Amino acid sequence: MKPILLFDIDGTLLNTKKSFTKEMIAEILRELGMQSLKINNHSFAGRTDRDIFFDLVSAHPEAETLYKEAKQLYLGYMRDHYCSDHANLIHGVAETVHYAQGQGFEIGLCTGNFRESAYYKVGAIGLEGVFEFGGFGCNHTNRNYLPQEAHREFVEMKGYEPQRQQYIIIGDTPNDIESAKYFGARSVSVTTGSFTKNELQQHHPDLLIDNLLLMKEWLHQQIE
Repeated sequence: MKPILLFDIDGTLLNTKKSFTKEMIAEILRELGMQSLKINNHSFAGRTDRDIFFDLVSAHPEAETLYKEAKQLYLGYMRDHYCSDHANLIHGVAETVHYAQGQGFEIGLCTGNFRESAYYKVGAIGLEGVFEFGGFGCNHTNRNYLPQEAHREFVEMKGYEPQRQQYIIIGDTPNDIESAKYFGARSVSVTTGSFTKNELQQHHPDLLIDNLLLMKEWLHQQIE
């Protein structure tokens, strides 16, 4: 059986323009009455949206309620405003994803994004309808649990249960590699995010590449 491909989004498939992110966060904080909150020291790479948003409001005495409000504001803002103007498609992504589709690979997502925002993002770069299933950052603060979520959705959709080593998790952070190891999958790490090749190599991915175009030949070898 061909491998099942699980793609991360941010830093792997696309980058969201910083101006959009800055404006969105400012608007959400205004709505929540938290304009004074400083977020410059917060790192978002490789984390789940649940982890990020709960971290931002965790010091508040009503953190759980505030988290739910922040999530709804975020999803509403993404639904109403996010489009191709705000997303930069990373080099080689479209060619590699369409190649995998044409070769009959099953393709899903494994991303820290909330489910809704994940599909807003891939739709904005012209990949709407490509990713039928996935693991998303809705229910977990720990990214290690996301491949299991994707696996569960795959089984429910396809009606059979593949072995864990049939999955390949493709991402740009050490957390993507570690989540693959935790689940028992293979990993492809790409240096199109905020981590260097040396930083990613220290976590021993199965394949380390500079852009996703270099993954096509490796994928071809998987079906020979």
